[in-house]
Amino acid sequence: MFKGFEEDKIFRFKEFDEARIYIENFKDDKDTYEAVDYMINHKEYYFLLKNVLKQIDTKKNILAYLFFNLPCLKREEDLDLLIKIVKRSDRILKKIVIDYIKSCNNEEFAKKMYERGLKTEAVEILKKFPGCVKYLKEKLSGEQDEEVIKKAVEFFEIYDEEYAKKLKEKLGNK
Repeated sequence: MFKGFEEDKIFRFKEFDEARIYIENFKDDKDTYEAVDYMINHKEYYFLLKNVLKQIDTKKNILAYLFFNLPCLKREEDLDLLIKIVKRSDRILKKIVIDYIKSCNNEEFAKKMYERGLKTEAVEILKKFPGCVKYLKEKLSGEQDEEVIKKAVEFFEIYDEEYAKKLKEKLGNK
């Protein structure tokens, strides 16, 4: 009923440079939230992510708001910035970003994360994709990282119990 009203939201900011000031400072105030809305509405995703990376230690409320409202990204540059954010972030921000990636159902992006060294996080995301059994078996054949193997055991307990037992044995031998 009110959908049309929501789409016609009036923004406080009229120009990019007005909103940019608040994004570059990332203070937890009403104007910053409105600046995030402005940037998302005008599809300035790269600018937003670049500033998240610069201010990785900012308040988590504003970052949670940003990732909750950010549409699923498809551009390679944006996805590269997401990977950098996950690599450099603390546990809380990492969870926020991983939840965002999960919500986008992007299997290929999760595989790219695995290739770039974010193996534990990638396996966590790939749990949603039963078609990844063969892919993960190939990748885990020489895996030594216990955290990655533990996450993979959770995955294979759902999709391939025999392989989950093999992975548990591998963990037991370490």
